[in-house]
Amino acid sequence: MEALLGLVLLLVIAGGVYVLFVKRRDTVNQGEQLAAGMNFDLENVGPFLEELSQVFDQGFTDEQIAFIQSDIEGMKEDHKLNEIGTFPVTYKGETAEIRIEAEIHIEDDLKEVVLTMYSRPDVVRIIDQEMMRFIEERGM
Repeated sequence: MEALLGLVLLLVIAGGVYVLFVKRRDTVNQGEQLAAGMNFDLENVGPFLEELSQVFDQGFTDEQIAFIQSDIEGMKEDHKLNEIGTFPVTYKGETAEIRIEAEIHIEDDLKEVVLTMYSRPDVVRIIDQEMMRFIEERGM
């Protein structure tokens, strides 16, 4: 009886995992964007965007980076989510759009930014890798 119960439980879990992965794959195939996100101290947003731009054939312009930084600096309400905008980049010869959202967390006089970047799957993988590299290089 316990073996039967274990088997039923295993089948339910396996079925749930299968549905989750099939549904996710179908969603991505239908063109839904994926996201990469990370917490930054406010002063690290600009340097990260500059470094990220180097991995693209054509990344963010200096003006776009200044705009993003300025928009985030202007956010005054704790935990408020703000859509910064959608920016074109070129990756492997193809144009891709990166949509950026920011949420700030204010503690005393310090602002921490949760930066979320949405794009197609291959671009999000690159963004995620660059976020991890940025953290590791700075010991964050």
